[in-house]
Amino acid sequence: MLYIKTTEEIIFGLLSILGVFAVYYSLIISRALIKHKKDRAPLLSYLLNPERIRTPYFVFAGLFAFLTGLMAFLDFIDGGFNPTTALQYSTFFFGFIFAIVTAVFIILDMHFWYTRFKRFI
Repeated sequence: MLYIKTTEEIIFGLLSILGVFAVYYSLIISRALIKHKKDRAPLLSYLLNPERIRTPYFVFAGLFAFLTGLMAFLDFIDGGFNPTTALQYSTFFFGFIFAIVTAVFIILDMHFWYTRFKRFI
């Protein structure tokens, strides 16, 4: 049982660190949007370069968020919130893994927009 508690602490610690980056990036993006809301310069500079447009990270984040929700639902069905079998442990930990991957893709998407907005501040 000590192993599960330690693993949960590590996972929640990683999510907290990723949350700090997300707050920083979102503050910079929000500041640029508020400062240039009339001319919409950051959005126009991105949209006027179609050769630089690629699959956005939020598509991947949405996929992994769906998988996180699916694992949480499976945990609810099979009682995996208090795991005792291998199936319950696997759905429990896959939910955490998908949550971390979702957080990483959200941070990557925010960093993508951060690099475009920081020059307008």
